[in-house]
Amino acid sequence: MSRRTAVALAAAFFAQAGPALAQCAMCQTVLTGSPEGHAMMGGLNRAILLMFAAPYLVFASCAVILFRHRIREAVRARLRPRRAH
Repeated sequence: MSRRTAVALAAAFFAQAGPALAQCAMCQTVLTGSPEGHAMMGGLNRAILLMFAAPYLVFASCAVILFRHRIREAVRARLRPRRAH
């Protein structure tokens, strides 16, 4: 997957995350019961979605780092001159 495709997919994912109701039933009941709660509801939804996505971003970052390291080592191994026995 090219970098441009990955950026486009990430942008599409985050563009769709706005209207999601990420609250549990108890949190939603408490927030809808007061005017202050209505004002906080959008921020709470975004915070919950951010906390949900964070572990995936950490895992993906580690996977990319390890994958690049493995590729780099394979390229170095191929470029080393072979010794005759």
